[in-house]
Amino acid sequence: MLLSARRKTSVTVWIFTIIVAMVIIIPLYWIFISSITPENELFTSPINYIPKNPTIRHYQTLFMNLNLGRKLFNTLFITTCSLFISTVICLMAAYGFTRYSSKALRIAQLAIVFSVMIPAIVKARPLYNFLRMTGLHDTFPGLILLYTSNLIPFTMLILSNFLGNIPKSIEEAADLDGAIFHQKLRYIILPLMRPAIATILIINFITCLNDLFTPLFYSNSIEVLSVAITTLPTKDQYSMPWELISAMGWFIVFPIIIFVFIFEKYIMEGIMAGGVKS
Repeated sequence: MLLSARRKTSVTVWIFTIIVAMVIIIPLYWIFISSITPENELFTSPINYIPKNPTIRHYQTLFMNLNLGRKLFNTLFITTCSLFISTVICLMAAYGFTRYSSKALRIAQLAIVFSVMIPAIVKARPLYNFLRMTGLHDTFPGLILLYTSNLIPFTMLILSNFLGNIPKSIEEAADLDGAIFHQKLRYIILPLMRPAIATILIINFITCLNDLFTPLFYSNSIEVLSVAITTLPTKDQYSMPWELISAMGWFIVFPIIIFVFIFEKYIMEGIMAGGVKS
């Protein structure tokens, strides 16, 4: 009887998992086949779920006519720098906010967290004037600064919550063994926080790729993938180049898939380890 109940639970879990996987995979597959299907076959009836004449011409058009390689480099460069800087800053801030307590620190932490509640359009004009006055408008350092500032509140919140669950007794034991600060950080704190770091890297990577407002408003000559999709050529005002849109969409989605595959194992390690309990 117990075995039958476990089997029913297992079957239910598998069915639910398959449904969720299909909801995620089918749109990705549809984007991909649309990107390799000739434009005259996109709207045929009945629908061809496997292209009869697959082509990579749409990808060639993006690279040759829209300088997609440069846009891809700009996107990865800005995103990588922003992820690294925001993660390092927030790790140090999270350690200070969770290991030391004072009224000033609490106010600073709340100010950083609540800053995310300010709409981007509200602070757009002051930030634009600031970048113009400092010579950072339409520059890589300026965009990296903006991306990093957008990532800091959420990153610090996640890392602070995770670090707060790591008992101080572990560090106290390391102090008794003669470990200095950077040794505790390298050999104790960072390995335990690896699941949290992997999680925020994945979320922040997706956030950076999906950010349209920042590069569109604060840059003119530096184009990224999220903005490039608005520059696709159209035949007329009533038709959209869905084959090019699909190819561009796949270029945006593919780095996310690779990034998740790279860091997914670290998240699974954290889940399997069962976490750290005080």
